Amino acid sequence: MSDVIIELESPSSKAEDIHSTMDTQSDIPNTFQDQLPVKTAGWECSPFQWWSIEILCCIASAGCLGSIVALLILYDGKPQESRSSNVLTLNGLVALLATLCRTFFMVAISAALAQGKWNQLSGRNDASHYQLRDFAIFDDAAKGPWGSAKLLWRFKGFHIACLGAALSILSLAFGLFSQQLIGLRTIEITNDSVGATGRVPRATFVDTMKAGSINPKSLLPSIKLAIYEGYMAENVDFLQTTCPTGNCDWPIIPTLGVCGACVNTTDEIIIDGLGGSCNVSTPSGIKFTGGCGNEWEGTKFMVGAGSGKVFSLVPEAPDHSEAPHIIVDFGALGIPPGVNNTMGPLHEGLVATDCALWYCLQAHKVSVVEGKLTDEIVKTWSKVNESEGLESYNFLQAPAEPFNLDPDERYYIAQHQMSTVQDYLSNQNISGTVARYLPTYHSTTDFADGLYSAFDDPVSWIELFAWSMTNEVRSLGDRYAQLTFSAEPPDVRTYASQNVRYRGTARSSQVFVTVSWFWLTYPALMVLLTVVFLVFEATRTSFQKDIRAWKDDSMVPLCISLDERVREIAREGFIEPKGAMKLVGDHELRITRGANGFLTGFAPKED
Repeated sequence: MSDVIIELESPSSKAEDIHSTMDTQSDIPNTFQDQLPVKTAGWECSPFQWWSIEILCCIASAGCLGSIVALLILYDGKPQESRSSNVLTLNGLVALLATLCRTFFMVAISAALAQGKWNQLSGRNDASHYQLRDFAIFDDAAKGPWGSAKLLWRFKGFHIACLGAALSILSLAFGLFSQQLIGLRTIEITNDSVGATGRVPRATFVDTMKAGSINPKSLLPSIKLAIYEGYMAENVDFLQTTCPTGNCDWPIIPTLGVCGACVNTTDEIIIDGLGGSCNVSTPSGIKFTGGCGNEWEGTKFMVGAGSGKVFSLVPEAPDHSEAPHIIVDFGALGIPPGVNNTMGPLHEGLVATDCALWYCLQAHKVSVVEGKLTDEIVKTWSKVNESEGLESYNFLQAPAEPFNLDPDERYYIAQHQMSTVQDYLSNQNISGTVARYLPTYHSTTDFADGLYSAFDDPVSWIELFAWSMTNEVRSLGDRYAQLTFSAEPPDVRTYASQNVRYRGTARSSQVFVTVSWFWLTYPALMVLLTVVFLVFEATRTSFQKDIRAWKDDSMVPLCISLDERVREIAREGFIEPKGAMKLVGDHELRITRGANGFLTGFAPKED
């Protein structure tokens, strides 16, 4: 039809040539049909030519589905960042392929549904009736889900076209199922290789003496500062270590450090006299005089010698007060600052405590969680060899667990170290008083001032004191352990620093791609059933003699005649939506066929 050219001639030219036209009339075709191209007898297109586009679309749809499967196999179990594209995410790429897949198979479904209206007419007895409404329903079904729903309602599922209609409707969920294929799972990744974490400072020996000093018993300035900070500071920080991921843990770290304890000895306070003034004292020798009346001035707090009660009452402490690794033993007597007895008698609110510090073996549990460092002492050990004449004191019989001890390491304290630190604390610091002289208080030493400020909770105070000294012992031990010495036997301190036994583990959360293969069942079935439906309709068409795979070719319905009486009725419905269908859709019409057997139109049933 598209090859036919109709020429319009002007009246003047027609008049001039009328005689010549009459002379050559026998050379002009008599009918419009004679102007059409003439096909060779018996010529016919193959089914593959009729369905070539739909076949290619099915292949493309299967190819898209295969690409999705290949993509999922490639990235299943891989880290999310393994796909480095900044254009499309993995989900976006799957969504794109799924959209293309649905687009391609919907081309095939629509074509097969459109062909269904011709297959519905094919092979019918010319005497049987047919409703034009069915013709329109098939046409609507080929256009989308709404028309497909009408087809399902019309045939109630008892027609092969219902499969195509169902596929058209179910294709709406294709994207949903494809988006469920990819999931993300957070997995904790551990790394205990060299350099994954920093070292936790630890010491296998104690050396806080100042090398090259004129005074052979001079402490390093850093340990003096640690002592001062210990009894004056309100808090002491943990020793820092490196954790690049913000989440790290280490095995139990054994190290030398300083332990401390305080015990309450208030029951042992001795009060002599309750008159205008009285003497208060402890069995260890701390003694001062204060006002026992309603008002008093003078000494309110004093630091002095300890009674050794710590070593008999604290299980983790050395067995006796003469143990060689005891740093200091002292006591305190007075009224804590939190007791409201400013104008009351001295003996009301008096508290006595006995405290001690000593070197010990500690088991540290160190971890970093979300960037926050924790360092907890889970166990201490205080037993050392006490033989006279030794150059060092070794820690003995410490259990392997929970200390996680390396059998090749030795933990010891040099004898000269003990005498140096003992002399420094005993002779210069552990003493002093705090007195009240209205309206102020006066302290004779910083140590007395520091302990008095914390005298409401001396246990916490001694723990901070010990922790501050431990930090310095561990820091010095870690620095010394990194030095190389030529002394024999081989330096165990270097070994202690580099021992892989105490290497930490860095933990990080990594997001991995996971594939839920179950969700692939739906898209795969959609593509498979599309191919089945297309093959069925194409095969069904190939066996029919009166139709071809016209599908949605708009020229074919235009070339099919409709009885003039039916057309007149239909025209009356043109004034409203679907009016023609309402008027003639339910009319029972019979099919008319031409000489070649092709259907040519519809006529009323009674004709």
